[in-house]
Amino acid sequence: MPQPPLIYARISAWRNQDMTSKTASAFIVRQETPSFSYGEECRPLSLEFSEHLCYTIPMNETLIRTISIKLDVDGHEDALRETQKHFNAAASWIATICWNEHIRNTNTAHHRVYAETRTRYGLGAQLAVCARAKAVEAVKTARTQEKQRRPDQKPLTCPQFSERGSIRYDARTYRLMSLDRVSLNTLHGRVVCRLLPGKRQHDMLTDLTWEIGGADLVWRRGTYSLHVTQRKDTPQLIETHETLGIDLGIVNLATDSDGESFTGAKVHEVRMRYHKRRSALQRVGTRSAKRRLKKLSGRERRFQKDVNHKIAKTLVQKAVVSRKALALEDLTGIQERTTVRRENRYERHSWAFYQLRMYIAYKAAWVSIEVKFVDPAYTSQTCSACGHCAKSNRQSQASFLCKQCGFCCNADVNAAINISRAAVKQPLVAPVRG
Repeated sequence: MPQPPLIYARISAWRNQDMTSKTASAFIVRQETPSFSYGEECRPLSLEFSEHLCYTIPMNETLIRTISIKLDVDGHEDALRETQKHFNAAASWIATICWNEHIRNTNTAHHRVYAETRTRYGLGAQLAVCARAKAVEAVKTARTQEKQRRPDQKPLTCPQFSERGSIRYDARTYRLMSLDRVSLNTLHGRVVCRLLPGKRQHDMLTDLTWEIGGADLVWRRGTYSLHVTQRKDTPQLIETHETLGIDLGIVNLATDSDGESFTGAKVHEVRMRYHKRRSALQRVGTRSAKRRLKKLSGRERRFQKDVNHKIAKTLVQKAVVSRKALALEDLTGIQERTTVRRENRYERHSWAFYQLRMYIAYKAAWVSIEVKFVDPAYTSQTCSACGHCAKSNRQSQASFLCKQCGFCCNADVNAAINISRAAVKQPLVAPVRG
């Protein structure tokens, strides 16, 4: 039998550090933008109308990516399941302590819960540290979201973790070995499992420009997978004086200032098909219908994810070729600020604009492209030719006709041009560290 491919031929010096698993999604620091009232008519504005509404996103000093690799547990499922149960019970207990005692500092949490975590749940030293890290991170996120909620919204509760939740491993609790093996720490000592990487995962693991970081052991539908993180320094941004504006929407998922649009018709068709099928099966409610619902679970989400990846890749590649920065609308909170008819409610709430924004941001960071965010106020009502702003300029979803100069254009393209021309104002926030 041929030997499995070698996926790890070095031991990084970084392994002596303690880094927890993070996905490549923390590239954006949000900044509150000023609120505006949308009247029937606005005062005439020049194209500098958005000068105070645009900002550049601070880039991470470190890029982080996650590689999901299927795992052959090779008879160690009982040990891993018991470790999962104790680990997540400990994380839930730590989260409760931190939530009730208003602890958000990592060191304070460590001194408060470390000893009791080990005695109460039987975890080893490093697994106890990883459980604390997972819990404190969840509490911090919940507290941040709590501050952003409106008074009429339901208050958040303490984060809790299911017994089959993921186990977080750091450099001291797991080790990648040769011959596609990985050593994992459990309640019963180390176990060795086999990694089953595809070609893409293998190439990513053996890429020497990235350093191996922490990992999460994830169980989903009877299958274990190891989510390995890698990191490297962020490359220097490409200097450019031009910007490619991107208008986001539902009919057209994205439209750039060069006139290229990415239609949402196929996404709408697929979403409505899955929505009707789920509604019909839920009304039936039989055991067979529930099995079918389980089989359909996640298909719509994966389809939307694939579409957003393709759009983001195309836009970023276009920016690389044309040596332009990217400018997008900051649509944070738009679903709370606007209302739609009942028949359009599902489509609005399933609009994955934030996912597309995140994909564009991290793909741009990998190729040194600057990303800017513009407040969307008036971008669709302002003429990109003369700067006249009026609600009546937007005749329909697709048509824009300026009442002052007579300029006619596709409404999404006009908005994208306005976004591309917005000046940049750097926010007074510190960059996020990976």
